[in-house]
Amino acid sequence: MNIALIINDLESERSALKVGLELEERLGQLGINNTLIDLQDDVSPDISDYDGIILIAENQGPLISFDLYNMILSNRNNWSGKLILPIITTQEALLGESASRQIMSTLVSLGANMITEQTIFTKLENKFDKSMNLKDQELNFVIDRLILLVLSEGRPSPYRMRIIA
Repeated sequence: MNIALIINDLESERSALKVGLELEERLGQLGINNTLIDLQDDVSPDISDYDGIILIAENQGPLISFDLYNMILSNRNNWSGKLILPIITTQEALLGESASRQIMSTLVSLGANMITEQTIFTKLENKFDKSMNLKDQELNFVIDRLILLVLSEGRPSPYRMRIIA
């Protein structure tokens, strides 16, 4: 399996980047091919070579950012059949839920296979140390669970629970 970790984070804290780096390290330790793509550096990456995509995005109010939406639409022919896990990093869970729904509905309309777990990480500023190492045990468990979902997901299920950490 070849996984793209796509980061979209315009905040100064770069919480989505911290989560992305943690996922990149853990997937690498498991021997899973993965690539970290930061939309701040590459606004229109080609996703055609990836089997799965983990989108890690900071919400912009109740929605996703224009850069992320533009990247999704510029790859519109490449989403069909891909396994997608969206993760929203936010300060407020309600706004994160709205952004998560926007990503899911957009990608489902393009034929993506969504991991239907609604994943929202709130207030991440105290969960990493200054060297960007994860120090929060609850978030550590949640990230392990998400990796297991990505690696074991055969078909998306409408009966998943929400994860708000």
